[in-house]
Amino acid sequence: MRGPWPRAARRGMVRPLAGMGRRAAVADRLGKGAADEADALRARADAARDGRRWAEAAEGYAAFLRLRPDDRGILVQQGHCVKEAGDPAAALALYRRAEAMEPRDADIHLQIGHALKVLGRRGAAAEAYGRALVLDPGGTQGGADAWAEWLAARDALPAPRATGMLLDLSDLVAWWMGRRAPSGIQRVQAEIAAVSEAGFCAMHPEEGFWRALPAPLFHRLHHLSRSGADAEAPEWREAVGVLEAWRRRGGLLRPVAGATIVTLGSAWWLPRYAPALRAARAAGARHVPVLHDCGPLVLPDVTPRETRAEFARWFSALPALADGVVAVSQATAAEYRRLMARHLPGWPVPPVIVVTPDGRTEEDAGEAPPAPAAAPRGIARLLGLARRGRPAPPPPAVPGLPAGPYVLMVSSFEPRKGHLLALEAWRLLLARRGAAGTPRLVLAGRRAPGDGPVLEALAADPALAAHVTVLHDADDAALGRLYRGCLFTLYPSRHEGWGLPVSESLLRGRVALVSEIPALMESGRAGAVFVTPGSAGDLATAAEGLVADPARLAALEARIPPGGGLRPWAEVAEALRAAVRRLEAREEAGEARQPPALPPCRPVPLGHGGLAEPGPGLAFAAALPVGGGWHATEDWGVWTMPGRAALRLAAPSGGPARVALALRPAPGATGALRVTLAREGVVPVALECPAGAEEVSLEIEAGGPVLELAVEAPGTALPDGGPKVGAGLAAVAVMRAGAPEDRIAYLEARMLVPVA
Repeated sequence: MRGPWPRAARRGMVRPLAGMGRRAAVADRLGKGAADEADALRARADAARDGRRWAEAAEGYAAFLRLRPDDRGILVQQGHCVKEAGDPAAALALYRRAEAMEPRDADIHLQIGHALKVLGRRGAAAEAYGRALVLDPGGTQGGADAWAEWLAARDALPAPRATGMLLDLSDLVAWWMGRRAPSGIQRVQAEIAAVSEAGFCAMHPEEGFWRALPAPLFHRLHHLSRSGADAEAPEWREAVGVLEAWRRRGGLLRPVAGATIVTLGSAWWLPRYAPALRAARAAGARHVPVLHDCGPLVLPDVTPRETRAEFARWFSALPALADGVVAVSQATAAEYRRLMARHLPGWPVPPVIVVTPDGRTEEDAGEAPPAPAAAPRGIARLLGLARRGRPAPPPPAVPGLPAGPYVLMVSSFEPRKGHLLALEAWRLLLARRGAAGTPRLVLAGRRAPGDGPVLEALAADPALAAHVTVLHDADDAALGRLYRGCLFTLYPSRHEGWGLPVSESLLRGRVALVSEIPALMESGRAGAVFVTPGSAGDLATAAEGLVADPARLAALEARIPPGGGLRPWAEVAEALRAAVRRLEAREEAGEARQPPALPPCRPVPLGHGGLAEPGPGLAFAAALPVGGGWHATEDWGVWTMPGRAALRLAAPSGGPARVALALRPAPGATGALRVTLAREGVVPVALECPAGAEEVSLEIEAGGPVLELAVEAPGTALPDGGPKVGAGLAAVAVMRAGAPEDRIAYLEARMLVPVA
């Protein structure tokens, strides 16, 4: 390619060696004469390059490299000149040599992409631009060019892989569609995914299948979400626009045998998630969700009923749809086992492995303060210009934060987090110490449903409000400054799965006052101070003790290990990968695929009934349908998709069996339904009935322990304009054939408990 060089190529130009020290080192290695010769060769090659004499420059750089073969920058320059001389294939070979020297150099991948584009290999070029973007999503090494080039070439990317470990980021993608700065669970998802080699996928709330999320797009969004909070910034709006287009038109991903879907966030609110998992498991894929907490079941008083109902349906489906669970703490794992035993006794409990999200990034590690020196004396020094034995940091440049000492609480304004408790504790502090002796309380976090009482409490108490600052939607940089500038932090939450703000406080060397609840005792074990849960008086007393005794605060800080005792996120991601491998390898993983034994002779509803607590009814509704062919469960039952859908049922015995099925006809449905009952070792039986039938029964001879009931129905459009449906299944019952007492018991149950 002749003509002006691309900007990225110009940025790749080699600059003169800086300083005599480096030249002296080269001379020592090569000998002074050889070093002088190398410098002369490079100078002549640079001059030829500047004069656009590409072939001459390439020959000069080649001669230089014979003396210094490990100079990666000159190797790239030779590639530029060879490419400009009209031989992009030779340039590509040179770039590949440079890549072998340093695979994490984003600019080299960018140049590889340019060469591949010139050669007409658009798919490979898109992959190279994508690698450059993954390595440099912020554009410091040409990432901006990589982003533009990747956008232009991404349609040529090869089909996504559907095997191996697949991180489902549906929850995170939905978050990014409405917000930029991450919250706790979203941050954990993003940081683990950012250092993982797994594939990414996500599901649109209106769809029932996954799309493969391109890694370059994820890394671009992750970088932007960490670097700002303005959701209207042009670069963020552009990236979200690409994400929205991908959600509608991205490549479909249908997991098959050898794939494990790891639900990294909270996908239980997605209405068609369970049917998609059934289809994936029928194809041989596995499913391992990450359990962040069980808050909707543990704290029903602060959880909307519909949220509890959604979580209850998801929790009840785990025995049928999960091969194992990864919990974020020992406390959460124990809570999971306890709730399973309470709500689903007798059901197979998927095994649980704990992987704690005690991670930090390289940037976070650089924020940790140095070890404290001798403690200062007196409250005046604590609240004045110096504290904890080192000069006070400059006031953090955080908009809306007044100057002066402050205590920090970082959390979304959810009712369970304890903001009202923190305000009551500060009232007590102000009453005991007065305004001059009480540091400011800073509440940093996004607004959330149920936060009205906190804002109302501040509006009703001007004296308290004057000593409290509320900051919403602070970005990562602002949060880092807030942590570094505070005296200590608070986290008086009622319930947590882990407690990321506690980890982040300790990471910055700041003591955290936290509720003495099991999960926070894990996340705060490296240096938190624990207080009685729900006690404003205990919280106020503990805070006053730290304010009034700088020496004690300094001693507590000195106990915090470097980096807060946190490990790199890459280690967390590897621990997750190891946990998934262990769950994949367990022989017990196949047990949940066997159909559960139904209560004999009783209609088992196939809908959720609006229940807000887990239970066997919800578990049956999740476990009996298998494979694809299902819409989301509704309160009355479940619609099949047009075509074939199947239920797997445990036979009541080895003898002849009878199955009764309660149907709900689709409005306006015409034609016929075909219902088939199959069993290992015997000939299947089938019948056809009108589309308006409300109940069918079939009998089958003695045979294997599993019955498969299949319904085939033509498509019918529902009046509300929703998707086409096949048949509506309201309930199913299994009984012994030829046993009058079973039929009588079924008819009595059918009359006493309506199912349609």
